[in-house]
Amino acid sequence: MTVLTLHDVATGKHPIGIECDHCVRRVVVTAAALKAVAGDRRTLEQAGVVCGKCGSRAFSVTRFLSAASVRSFVRNH
Repeated sequence: MTVLTLHDVATGKHPIGIECDHCVRRVVVTAAALKAVAGDRRTLEQAGVVCGKCGSRAFSVTRFLSAASVRSFVRNH
């Protein structure tokens, strides 16, 4: 599995989905919310992303290819 960097998030057309491995909370996050900018090669882990509910640093990331996949991610929880 390829690890996403802040550069990947900043240059993507859609937000990303993050699911906490500990409490299973799902969120859709935009590049602006992560303060992601083109050229920033830090991974989400290196940037300090944590679950807003339980504080865990263990999570799975989903890269969306369409608006429909974003809706499906939110709906299928």
